[in-house]
Amino acid sequence: MNYETGFQLGVMDARLKKMRKQRDEYKKQRDELIGDIAEVKRKAKAFDEIDNLIYEVFEMMNCFKFSFINENKELILDSESNIFFSLKDCANKLDLVVKFIHWVSRSCIENMSPERTQVFLQTGFELYIGKHLTKKDYEYMYTCFGNGLNSDGAYSYARRLLNIPEGIQ
Repeated sequence: MNYETGFQLGVMDARLKKMRKQRDEYKKQRDELIGDIAEVKRKAKAFDEIDNLIYEVFEMMNCFKFSFINENKELILDSESNIFFSLKDCANKLDLVVKFIHWVSRSCIENMSPERTQVFLQTGFELYIGKHLTKKDYEYMYTCFGNGLNSDGAYSYARRLLNIPEGIQ
């Protein structure tokens, strides 16, 4: 090998090393971008879930005149009777309905609350779920699922009320 060929090989080898280094930097940037894109998608999904929950909470509040959310993240449906439930662990309409079943159904049945409160809560709940319920339905709700009993059963019952197939949120 002569000097000129050796020199050219040396230059080509240096260029190759430089290109490999550049390629490795691009791969690293690509991998970082892939990670960033995954993080953005995760955050977008979380934002959509929060947006959906806010929409559902306001939809429920529209069905209960003068309802509000206090500083403890509790949805106060009737301040006069102090009827409320916590919004913690709620992510969608199904969760809101289950919370209502667990913590408000008691106030919807006779001998537990004044008739005005019963009618107010029943009317608002029926408006929210888009379905008419009987007094026996409310008694069943409270007897089987009231006070946080049988959470799995409450979810199944709420799915039937909302016409949501099992396994779908």
